Amino acid sequence: MILPTKHIKLENSIFYVGGLILIENIDGETVSSLWGKISQKGKLNSFEKFVLGLDFLFLIGVIDFQQGLLKRIK
Repeated sequence: MILPTKHIKLENSIFYVGGLILIENIDGETVSSLWGKISQKGKLNSFEKFVLGLDFLFLIGVIDFQQGLLKRIK
């Protein structure tokens, strides 16, 4: 699920989900409000994939979670 391969579509990879998250302005957003914005666009229909994308971005040091709000690390 992390990398797109011959058997895993790009839309099902964590790279794609992470990219969808990073396109949004996430500074000062809560997790639920960010999920609402992304799910309304219809490109991501699974909250579980969304959380995995957030986890991935946190692990590689791109986002941080402080006092209940997301913050992009530059």
